[in-house]
Amino acid sequence: MFKRLVYIFIFGFFGSLLRLWLTTIFAQQHFVTVMAINVSGSFLLALVTGALPFIVPVSDELLSGLSVGLIGSFTTFSTFCVDTVNLATQQGFLLAASYWAGSLFFGILAAVWGVALSHRAQQRRLP
Repeated sequence: MFKRLVYIFIFGFFGSLLRLWLTTIFAQQHFVTVMAINVSGSFLLALVTGALPFIVPVSDELLSGLSVGLIGSFTTFSTFCVDTVNLATQQGFLLAASYWAGSLFFGILAAVWGVALSHRAQQRRLP
């Protein structure tokens, strides 16, 4: 259990730094950046948890570090929610609804793509 927590802590640190770096570099496009982070996180989470164990040997602790730590801290549901509310109150409901719907649509699409690629990786590894 301790090893799993260490992996989550270390990878979480780097996931948070990566998100901070991207939102700082692309500060002018904050909403697009947050959406891109969350969509890519949906894809990566599906791929890491579904395909990685079939491609290379990976411990449960490392898998937790990558999924919960790195990807969990990289993506940000709370920012997505607050951004949606801020868009609604500051720029109008239509833009907020578009941001909300686009984030969900592309996030789910990315997750489906990641799961599909994971299934292909699993099929290739089966005897």
